[in-house]
Amino acid sequence: MRRSLKGVCALAAVLVFATAASAGMMSTLSGEVTKYDAGKAIAVKDDLGKVHTVDITADTKVEGDVKVGGRVTVQTDGKMAKSVKVPSGG
Repeated sequence: MRRSLKGVCALAAVLVFATAASAGMMSTLSGEVTKYDAGKAIAVKDDLGKVHTVDITADTKVEGDVKVGGRVTVQTDGKMAKSVKVPSGG
């Protein structure tokens, strides 16, 4: 019985991981730009003070004039930026 319970738990863990991986890790990040290397990477400090760094590729849509110290909203897929947008007045 104990062996089958371990097997079920292991299978459940694998299914949870596979579901999360296939669903992608899309998220939204907003905050202050602490570092910006156009076409390569952006670092953003969120409202809790944590700095997140994501890669920028040729496919990343950048809207507005991104500057260190300015605010942005970044749509991410894991560690890759899908879009970077400077809010109006940002």
